[in-house]
Amino acid sequence: MRALAGALAAGVLPGYFWAGFLCRTSGLAERLAYSAVLSMASVPAIALLLARIAGTGVTLWVAGASVVIVLASGALASVTGGPAQGSADPVLRPPAIRDGRALALIFIALVLVLASMLGLPAHRWLLLVIAVPLMLAGALAARPAEPPTEPATGARPAEPPTEPATGARPAPGTASVARPALWMLALTIVLALTGFRAYSGVIQHDWPYLRGSDQFSYVVMAGQLLSHGSYGSFLVYPPGFPALTAVVCRLSGLSPLALFPVLAPALLVVIAVGAYALAARLWGIQYGIAAAALSGLVLIGSYLGFAEGRYPDLVGAFFLMIMTVAALIMLYVTPSARSGLTVTVVGASVVLYHPVASLYLVLLLVLVALGGLPYLLWRRCRREARALTLALAALALLSAVYAWYTYGLGELVAGRSATSRAVGIAIGSQAPLSPGHVLDELSPPVLWLGVFGAVALAASVRYCRRPPQVLAAMTVLTWCALLYVGSRTSVDGFPRRFERDLGGPLSVLGALGLCVIARSLAQWRAPHRRVTPVLAAAATAAAFGAAGLQATRNAATDGRPAHRGLLTSQDAAAGSWLQQHNSGGTIISTPGLNTGITNRAVLAMGGYAGLQSYFNRRIAHPRSLPPAGRQPLLDSREVLLHPANCQAAGIIHRDDVRYVVLYKSGQHVDLAGFRADPARYRRVFENSSVVIYAPSPIGGRACPGARRASATP
Repeated sequence: MRALAGALAAGVLPGYFWAGFLCRTSGLAERLAYSAVLSMASVPAIALLLARIAGTGVTLWVAGASVVIVLASGALASVTGGPAQGSADPVLRPPAIRDGRALALIFIALVLVLASMLGLPAHRWLLLVIAVPLMLAGALAARPAEPPTEPATGARPAEPPTEPATGARPAPGTASVARPALWMLALTIVLALTGFRAYSGVIQHDWPYLRGSDQFSYVVMAGQLLSHGSYGSFLVYPPGFPALTAVVCRLSGLSPLALFPVLAPALLVVIAVGAYALAARLWGIQYGIAAAALSGLVLIGSYLGFAEGRYPDLVGAFFLMIMTVAALIMLYVTPSARSGLTVTVVGASVVLYHPVASLYLVLLLVLVALGGLPYLLWRRCRREARALTLALAALALLSAVYAWYTYGLGELVAGRSATSRAVGIAIGSQAPLSPGHVLDELSPPVLWLGVFGAVALAASVRYCRRPPQVLAAMTVLTWCALLYVGSRTSVDGFPRRFERDLGGPLSVLGALGLCVIARSLAQWRAPHRRVTPVLAAAATAAAFGAAGLQATRNAATDGRPAHRGLLTSQDAAAGSWLQQHNSGGTIISTPGLNTGITNRAVLAMGGYAGLQSYFNRRIAHPRSLPPAGRQPLLDSREVLLHPANCQAAGIIHRDDVRYVVLYKSGQHVDLAGFRADPARYRRVFENSSVVIYAPSPIGGRACPGARRASATP
């Protein structure tokens, strides 16, 4: 309860009034999505600023003040400025299937999808056989259900939504009042099932620990922010997520290691709400519910991000980027200072949270600027062009501030910083996987429904009469295309991350495809049609069957024990001993503990930030170097492999190494060398998996040349 209260106080509620002031939303779910993204964007930034001004870490007063500042300023803005103006109706009218041939093609393709899910080998020819019919069907389903009409004036969409938005006034009658309530009940069920998927494995098998190795890096960074406000010696990494974690820790009174098992699974629910907000803004509430279901229940990549402990990537790629696209669409429809401020704050938060998601943001905004601004000027929409230009300029400025704080852009441009070395190492270091691997990262239903929805949306652009509609459709399609292109090249350095994060836009486009197929049932009620109703029912059954089968498999798979990346009780006991005996200095440990747990877990459990150690192959080809470069890694390896020589003694003396932590089953360590010299390495802790030695200062002084070696930079 303390963890939940701290998370709501820091990550959801502070932006509630700002959400009402900046955004015209269609219901509570969309309002909470904007409240959460504005809270995540502003609370960590203010906490970092206050800590820097005070010269302290994220103390309780810093955490409380950052929350109060965001909450109080939003309330003041709402009282003085009133709620946001503009339309909360869906921007686009979804396409409809008018051709029975499209239903036949969809049915054939989705039957093959089901067959591949049930064991049919997914050769390249099968992928092509599935893709071509779905793309043809998407082109045939491009025309909207009703012809669009051109509005005389105003910023409202040209076409009314097919279903009433939850924020709009329902027409008189019981059905119109009950329908939004039923949609909200459906969304609640979807989010509850998403929470069950996320927490089932944690509660049954992980507790009180949590699967995923990368989480320990964020534990170290959050701990350093709590202590003294900086983790510059540990990693070059954006401070948004560690700062938010530090604020929640202060408000709840819990450590990051105790916090993550409680709150990290809830991130899957948050990204499902984000997918809902974007799809509902585009086409209507039922499409938002479908997007939440695909994102939370069917998509594989988002759960893999959670299971690997990559929380900032999960938040940045699957929530902040989605909400940035939603904010851009709001700006297209209602160009104003408020919508521009929303784009600025939400978009820049991507840079504050994750470096690879920042690359997505830069690429998307460049393409939006190059394509959207000339189009608006060509259509003589000067007000919209001016609002978009100012918003993009403000976003670029705030992003540059965040990037300067994180990466030191001056040294980066000169090529002398740790960031420039890391960028140089990453480029071209990872080869793209085979085209079929995307099925394993995303799941077949999300991929194929997304392909159908993307083609249908692209083909329907020619029926859009108003520039905001064209820009909204093209922004979503551009976002999806650049992630796919990035997954097929090694130039960006992270093709596999691009491939996994492609699930964000495809979940939204897949919701369009799923709902268009389902709505075809209502298009074929005429008594003179006999074949098409059967095809509509068959295509709908195949679509929901594939999605349901994948969701069932995900629930069963994700509820099983973790095979790697989970602490054992022996590991935790050693970490607890280190925490209790932490009197400063640094430690050295073997590169890994049990399967999937790296050296950073030892640092996190003990409350240290150094020294890090990598396996030999990672030292030769690293993708995340400490700011000091390879030298600390080489020093750790020297101590582990040659504990008796004078160079090891010099390193221990120079870096104030208090303990050496050895995993008994690990490699890259001379266990016998540590046992053979008890005068130099005193054993202070041991269990069946881990042994901890305390280096003796006598051994360092007795070694000839140790002090001289310790002075070497």
